Amino acid sequence: MYECWTLLSAIAAITQKIRIGPLLLCYSHRNPSLVAKMAATLDVISGGRLNFGLGAGWNKTEQLAYGLPWHDEPTRRIQGMIEAIEIAKALWTEEHVTYQGTSYSTNEAVCSPKPVQKPHPPIWMGGGGEKLLLRAVANYADAWNVPSLPAEEYARKLRVLKEHCVREGREFERIEKSMESRIMVTNDPWEFEKIRKWLAFYSGYMRNDYTPQTDAIMNTYIIGNSETCRKRIQEYQRAGVQHLTLYLLDFPSTRTLEILAREVIPSFS
Repeated sequence: MYECWTLLSAIAAITQKIRIGPLLLCYSHRNPSLVAKMAATLDVISGGRLNFGLGAGWNKTEQLAYGLPWHDEPTRRIQGMIEAIEIAKALWTEEHVTYQGTSYSTNEAVCSPKPVQKPHPPIWMGGGGEKLLLRAVANYADAWNVPSLPAEEYARKLRVLKEHCVREGREFERIEKSMESRIMVTNDPWEFEKIRKWLAFYSGYMRNDYTPQTDAIMNTYIIGNSETCRKRIQEYQRAGVQHLTLYLLDFPSTRTLEILAREVIPSFS
């Protein structure tokens, strides 16, 4: 795959309306002061269309392969992400920034020009950890995203997030609720079965457990004919999802995209 930030810069230069952003940058891949400057520049280039997504990281193998630091303790990774966000917000809104954290520091750092969006680009955070990550979302995020979950599980995590918001004095309604999922619209039983088996294998790879999970797969992703997909999206809407990021399982074919545009999306407009 392409390097994320370079690709976003290219997309920003050849588009005018769509919002752009990473989902998500790992905080430890780049120095946070540099990331803040990169984000401010991209927001200016795009005319204020950047969503700034930052995460705590999860892929230990990737970190070690590239010689990047890795902490097994989620607490340390989430703290590093929080410091990166605090540095970025300060650089986007203040003239000179001196900051001292446990992982990062700055000394009279400057970021100019500032982002177009005020007070700063929307900050997106991702993950489903209920004790630490969702508490950080309550404190710092403008939007929260999580990988595919069954609708009832998504609704339960939203209840946990709301509890954190109450404790931290944050308005729950001010956080946009997002979910990313895989989707395929098909009426072909053979194709349907093929993609279901592939997803079962993929999920087993991610869990390092190849026990068949086909029922769980179908309850987690959005797959079926147009009516089935419409109902699945409605389930997530009722669960509290406001923003869906969809991975097209038949890419590079545009068939699913065309059916979505013609038969599914109009139901929600």
